[in-house]
This record gives sequence, C-alpha cells and structure tokens, in this order.
Amino acid sequence: MMNHRRTAAAALATAGASLSLYPIFTGLTWFWAGLGSIVVVAAVATATRLRPLPVPVCLTAAVAGLLLYLNLAFANAGSLYHLLPTPASLRQLWDLAGQGFDQAGRYAPPVPELRGMVLLAAAGIGITAVLTDLIAVRLSRAALAGLPLLLLFTEPFTLSVSRGFVGTTVAFVAGVAGYLALLSSEARDRIREWEHPQPSATDAPDTRTLAAAGRRVGFASVVLALFIPLVVPGLHATRLFGGGQPGIGGNAGGGGGSASAGFPDPDARLSQELKETAASNVLVYTTKATDPDYLQVYVLDRLTNDGWRIFGQPESTVPVSPRLPAPPGLAGGVPVTKITTSVEISPGVGADDLGALPVPYPAATVSAPGTVRADRATLMVLDPSVALGGLKYSVTSLSESPPQQLLNETQTPPADIASHYLAVPPAYDPLLSTAKTVIRDANAKTPFQKAVALQDWLSGGTFSYTLNAPSVVSAAGLEKFVNVTRRGYCQQFSFAMAVLSRLIGIPSRVAYGFTSGTSIGADEWLVTTHDAHAWPELYFQGAGWLRFEPTPGGTDGQGTATTPAYTYAPGSVAVGATAPSTPATAPTAPASTSSSAAALRNKLRLEFGGAPGTGAIGVAAPSGQASTVNLWEILGLVVAGLLVLGIAAPVCARLVIRRRRWHADRDVAWAHAAWLELRDDLVDYGAGCQPSESPRTVATRAGTSLALAEPARAALGRIAMAEERARYAGSPADGSGLRHDSATVRRAIAAAVPRPTRWRARLAPASVLGPSLVAIAATTDLYRRLSPKWLSRFRPS
Repeated sequence: MMNHRRTAAAALATAGASLSLYPIFTGLTWFWAGLGSIVVVAAVATATRLRPLPVPVCLTAAVAGLLLYLNLAFANAGSLYHLLPTPASLRQLWDLAGQGFDQAGRYAPPVPELRGMVLLAAAGIGITAVLTDLIAVRLSRAALAGLPLLLLFTEPFTLSVSRGFVGTTVAFVAGVAGYLALLSSEARDRIREWEHPQPSATDAPDTRTLAAAGRRVGFASVVLALFIPLVVPGLHATRLFGGGQPGIGGNAGGGGGSASAGFPDPDARLSQELKETAASNVLVYTTKATDPDYLQVYVLDRLTNDGWRIFGQPESTVPVSPRLPAPPGLAGGVPVTKITTSVEISPGVGADDLGALPVPYPAATVSAPGTVRADRATLMVLDPSVALGGLKYSVTSLSESPPQQLLNETQTPPADIASHYLAVPPAYDPLLSTAKTVIRDANAKTPFQKAVALQDWLSGGTFSYTLNAPSVVSAAGLEKFVNVTRRGYCQQFSFAMAVLSRLIGIPSRVAYGFTSGTSIGADEWLVTTHDAHAWPELYFQGAGWLRFEPTPGGTDGQGTATTPAYTYAPGSVAVGATAPSTPATAPTAPASTSSSAAALRNKLRLEFGGAPGTGAIGVAAPSGQASTVNLWEILGLVVAGLLVLGIAAPVCARLVIRRRRWHADRDVAWAHAAWLELRDDLVDYGAGCQPSESPRTVATRAGTSLALAEPARAALGRIAMAEERARYAGSPADGSGLRHDSATVRRAIAAAVPRPTRWRARLAPASVLGPSLVAIAATTDLYRRLSPKWLSRFRPS
C-alpha cells in the first residue's frame, strides 16, 4: 500500500512538472499524450512491485511499457493488431522522432502540435516519469527524484519562453506541489518504519499532525518564492513571472533610439528581432488578399538631430468603436479595396512586448477586446487594457491602388501636413546635394517621380543589405551610411529615404512593424520576428500616406520585403523586388506563388501527417538571414561529448595516477609506488586486496589464485619484499627495477583473467571508479541502499 501511494505521488509530481512545458506548444495535445505516458509508466511500475524483482528488471519493464504506449499512440498503423510493435512500426516511430528533432530546430515556441514534436514531448515526459518512479519509489530517495523533475521544469526557461504571469505561476505551483507531495509521502512511510518496522493497519502511528505541519511549511515556502521577488527592493521578478516591461524593446521613455512620450524604442527591438538566430512566431492572420499589405505598429513622425521619434501624445488618441478616424489626405478619387484581416498574436515571448496592435494601413475598423484607441494623425492602434499575447482581433483596412497619373498630378500638401512632416534639422542639410544628384540622374520631374527615384537608388546595386551594421541614430551616422558605407538593413534604408524625401519637399515619416510574412496556405499568413521591418511612408495629397520600399528584398536582402505595385511603370513585368525602376521597376511577385504555396502546404502536410492541402504554422529563417540553430543537435553533441568524456575520464585518470606515482627519485618512493600499483591492478582485474593483508600475503595469494608463472611470480615477490623493507627495515631495497617489475606483473594478471574482465579493467578501472562511487554514494546518502558486497570491491584500504 505504501509503495502504491508513493507511485501515485511520483506520477502526480511528474504531471505537475510537465505543465511547465505549456509555453512551448499552442494546444494541449502534448499534455494528454504525456499524461498517457505517465499513467502507463505508473501502471507498469506498480505491476513490477507485486513481486520482488531486481532494479534493472523493473527499469527495463517501465521503458518497454513506455515504448509500447508510444508505438500504440503514434505508429499503430504498422503494428501487429494495431498494438504490438513490428519492425515497420518501430521504423515509423524512429522516423517520426527524427522529424520531431528537425522540427524542434526549425520552429520557435510556441509551436503547433506537430506529431513529431508531440512524440518527443510524450517520450520526454515518460522518461522523466520512469526516472522519478525509480528514484523515489524503488530506491526510496524522493529528494533526489527532484533532479529529473527539475530538468523537465526548467526546459521552457532554457528556451526563454513565457506565457504570462498567471500561466507560469500555475505551472510553478503545480510542479512544486507535486514534488512536496512526493516528499510528504516518503516521509510518512519512514515515520511508520521508525516506530513499527512491520506496521499493521491498527498499530500504524498517527502522522496527521506532522503532515499538516509539513503542508503549512511547504505552502508558506511556495508563497514566499512567488511574491517576495515582486515586493522586496533589489530582487527582480524573473522571466518565470513575466516581469518584462511592455513595449518593443522594453525601453520606455527617453534615452537613445526612437522612444518618446512613454513609447518604447522600435530601433532596439527591430535590431534584436532581425538578428535573432532562431525566428519566433509573432502572429498569424487570415485574409483573402493575394498580396497583403504590411502590418504597421508604430509611426515615427518627428525628425530630430538624434533620429526619428514618435510624436503622438495621449491627448491625440480617440476611442475606436470600431471605426477609426478617416485616413489623412485620402480622397474619394483613389481606387480602394476593403480587406478584412483576422489576426491572432502569438502568446510566446515578445508578443506582450508589442505595445500596439499590428494592423494594415490605413485601418478603417478594428474589433478587439479591451479599450481600443487610435492616434488621429498616424492611425496607430493602441489597446492598453489587455495583454497582447494571445489576443485575437479583426481589422478592415483600405488597400489603395492609386494610378500613377493621379500621383504625378498631386497638389501641394496642406499647411498642417507641411509644417510637421517637412521639418528637417539643419544637421541633415549636407545630404541635400546627394538627393538632388539622384533626382537629376533619374530625370525625375514630379514629387512622385522623385520619390520613386530615391527608392530605386537606395534599393539598387550601389547599396547592399546586411544585418552587421550599426543603427543610424544621428545626422552624422546617416551621412556616413548614404555616402560611405552604403551597407545596412531596413532601419538605415527607411531613415535615409524619409530624410532625403523631406529635403526635396515631400512629407515623410517612418513606420515600424512587419512585412506581409509568409503564406502558409488556406488564406493564412505567418509573421515571425525575422519579418520585423521599417519602411518610409510619403504623403501625396489625394492618396494620403503611401508606403515605399527602399530596402533590398529577395535572396540578397530582407526576404519578405516587397516593392509597392504603384511605384512601377505601366506594363512592366514582375521580376523581383530589388530591380531598379529606371525607367520602371517590375512589381514583386507575391510572397508565395501558387506553385511555391502548394509545395509549402505539401511540406506541412507531411509534418502534420494529414491529408494534402493541410495548412500549418511554422518558422523558417528567410533567405539571406541567419539560419536557425538546431538546439536538439547541440544537445545531442553535448550528450555525445559527455558520453565520450565519461568513457575516457577513468582511463585517463588511471594513466595520470600511474605516471605521477613513478615521478620519484628515492628507493622508498619507488617501493610504495610499485605496491600501490599492484593493489590497484588487483582491484581493477577483480582479484581484490584486503587492507589487513601484508604485502607478502598478498603476493602469495595473488600468485597462487591467478596461477602466475615466472618471471611474473618473481617480480611479484620483489615488489612485496621492497614494500616490507620500505616499511620496516632500516635501509630500503634497490628500487631501480620496480617499475619494470610492476609492468610485468600487470601484463601477467591481464593474461590470467577472462577477456571481459580484462577490457573492464582497461575501460572502467575499479581503482578509479570505486572511490568516486563511494564518495557520491556517501554524499547522496545512497551508500546504505547500495549492495555492500558490490561496494566492498571499491573501498580504499
């Protein structure tokens, strides 16, 4: 009964710790699969304890039961009677696990519940359950069972994943409560054993008072661990409790970059997201548009000597219910199409740092929970009353298709636009000559033609795209980028075009947000941190604010950046986003053509194991950006390295010890070195050496039991005699030949024992492992539980 109760406690502790994995996945299928693993392991463990069985047998049975469950859950189609594993089903299980490792390297949390990754989760939880049950129940060491639970519990934090205070707190409390319950179960059993070695149902001691005290102590400890970091100065709430500041970059207020008026610094966040090795999911949206617009988050409209700033103030915002203010400058003569977009922000890391809703510009209506407000001038959409992670909302936007004739005939902007969006500090005046040169070379006459000329000049061949460039935050930095380095990413390109446009009389501002992302089929698009982007918006009376794209796109630039179709000359052919438009540029092909979208859907279908056409959410680094680091490959290399180190360490340690012993220049030291080497060799090869035996007795017994022949027997006698004379005689024997005698005896002992014993002595010398195991056993209080007969071989004399 006691073991059954502790088995249940171990299973509950594992289930509680597994809850900490919830930030990694988008659903709960992984949890139910892992729970099935826990139940199967607990059932098999209970069955093996009905009879006294050796620990290796119990461990093997638990692993076999787990494998049988995984085969049934993930590869039953190839199994015998859909239950018993076959070579085909095991091969399918192996291939699915390989897919899971590959997906783990390419997808960033929170990931969709791909079958391969769910298999890895279920297997990992099951292995944790096996180890927890073995240590806590079979070896009766509940405290040490916290080690596998800790590995499971800390996995999300090694990936820097969090999903808010409430969820992570619940997972933390569940894991700690399970572990405390496991400790309590073992403690109650020990108390019963102390008072009554064989307790019956009637004479078992009452442990309720002590158990209640333990529960109070445990509850108080959990509460203190949760809340002290939140209230004590000098302690910081960690990622476990979602203690980061809201907003991109987490750098609200003043300082460098683009932060202003309580808004965060988009420059810092943009650089961080683009330079992340592994892309993280930001949001998924659904739209009928074949070439969706960019998603605008922030608008920086005030140019200073230190870069662009957000000028918007709290008093400039109005409620959205659900209609937004009319887009500034957009007249009725411009063809527009109403596009409805349904957005779901990822609950993963960074989603709560947006600070504003990503929406296509210009948004006409926004339907979202909370208190939604919009800035009158920029149409930035704010929802300060809710956390944006996991938020779902709907946007109706206006997709403009202004004819170039209209754009070339636009009138002078109104005074309020010109006064604010044409202001340029004198520090930028040296760049005016550069802008005039570009316009003259392109033979541009109208403001729109001048804007296209600037766009094509920046995205053309004289500039190159790289993430290894510092952010431009000053006039001097911009002049260096434009005239010297000509290397950078979207932050530098958008900064440059917006400033050059103002210098030649075109109102401009800089928008931060995301590109359209990647089509994943079924009208769905995925946006990741590698789609973070900055672009200039220029004002033309009648059309309002229009997006331009000076950043190189395609394989040599920011992969998902696209040039607006209205900047191409009529009749041009789509050839790519980066070709210069002199006299016109070809429009960029959509992010995913029908053939590439079909290939992507087919790839995702294979990953999901579904029917053709199944869509899925995934992350892959865009072309031209850093490839994703496969964390599972790194983990495999680390494990392999540790295994190699574990095999090589005892061998190397034995050689080092032997070498150090012979570093002596006296007969007495040589005698002791030969004697110690003899003792270690006898222990390594299984002959043993008792502390109470004299050197001569050891030599006689070893020579007889191992049937050593000459000259090994004579060498053995010389070693024993040299040790006795070094101990007791006034003058030691000549030790110059003892090293040769030691090697002779070692070779003879190795030849006298069976081959398995010989290899065990070479690869796992007991003279090295023994003291280490005894020290570990004593440290962890496992010495009493291990077999005294087995450990007696390793005890130092």
